[in-house]
Amino acid sequence: MNAARGKGAGREAIAERPAGERVAELRPGSGVEPELRGSRRAIARATLLGLGLVQAANGTWALFAPSSFYGEFPFGRGWVELLPAYNEHLTTDVGALYLATSALLLGAAWAMERKTVIVACIAWLIFALPHAIYHAFHLEPFGTADAVANALVLAAAVLLPAWVLGTVARPAPARRRRPGTLMRPSACGARIAGVPDNTRNLLARASFRESRRRYGAVMEPVRIFALHPKLLMGYSALEFASERSQLVPARLKHLAELRAGMLCGCEWCLDFGSAISAEAGIGEQELRELPRYRDSDRFTAVEKLVLDYAATVTRTPVEVSDELFAKLTQHFDGPELVELTSIIALENYRARFNWAFGIEGQGFSEGSFCLAPEPRPGGG
Repeated sequence: MNAARGKGAGREAIAERPAGERVAELRPGSGVEPELRGSRRAIARATLLGLGLVQAANGTWALFAPSSFYGEFPFGRGWVELLPAYNEHLTTDVGALYLATSALLLGAAWAMERKTVIVACIAWLIFALPHAIYHAFHLEPFGTADAVANALVLAAAVLLPAWVLGTVARPAPARRRRPGTLMRPSACGARIAGVPDNTRNLLARASFRESRRRYGAVMEPVRIFALHPKLLMGYSALEFASERSQLVPARLKHLAELRAGMLCGCEWCLDFGSAISAEAGIGEQELRELPRYRDSDRFTAVEKLVLDYAATVTRTPVEVSDELFAKLTQHFDGPELVELTSIIALENYRARFNWAFGIEGQGFSEGSFCLAPEPRPGGG
């Protein structure tokens, strides 16, 4: 099959990358530098440092002079006292909490390591956000100037660390590579390596987890798609909508997918499709007779019609005759035809995507019968 796919010479060229031509990756300990540079990094550090110092001052005051803190915070304005009643135990505990968050914030400002900054910002926001919401609904005892100052201070205490968190939590932008440099091939023969299991991208990790839960392994095309998170999101939405669409029987749609995969020559599609055929009510003997479906008595007239439709939609150029389409309309209404055509087109999309990246079978059908790509005209 590899020869038919024309990957021999190209694969050899990719297998060994020239010295020095490697994909730039974050090294352990590289911190948040890829996400924050220049003024953005300075603002992030200043935010963490400022919050940490303020918390240290307020915590020391509340812990060692709780009565004074209650009556005079801040700067003698008595904001805390406006929301009674005083409790020495609670006030000293708050002081200790302030000092603990101060240590976390100052440690993050000193290290500027990505995970530490994320943990510090999340911990702070768990405190600061409910605190700000509470005060937003209890401003009645304050004078106008104090109410405005209170609201501004609390808003800044939420928005600034939230900005730091959002900036640092974003995946690091891919570094540009010199033209002609490629990543190493994947274990499934793909021409480039997909996203690894330890990725920081939450969407990719969620997709990997769902793939393992349902099929026991991360599907190689998903790893490749995860290199472009926006496209992974859109593609996942399309797959989800297609799976949840059930106007057309699952057996008919799966037969159409298999036929399209055979004609496109997608090894991965046929490996995976053969493995899950039983779930759609398609047995091994039916898989064996699928290449000769027109002469088989295992397929109904409607199933053969759908298989013919899948073949005409898949071939290039697409030529769906009026006669064939008229026959389809005798069995399917408008929404059903849209669903059927969409799944055939989606299988073509999958197959051509996988073919372009050289993704081979992943072993889903190992130990059982697996359909083979249909030979191309002329034996090419």
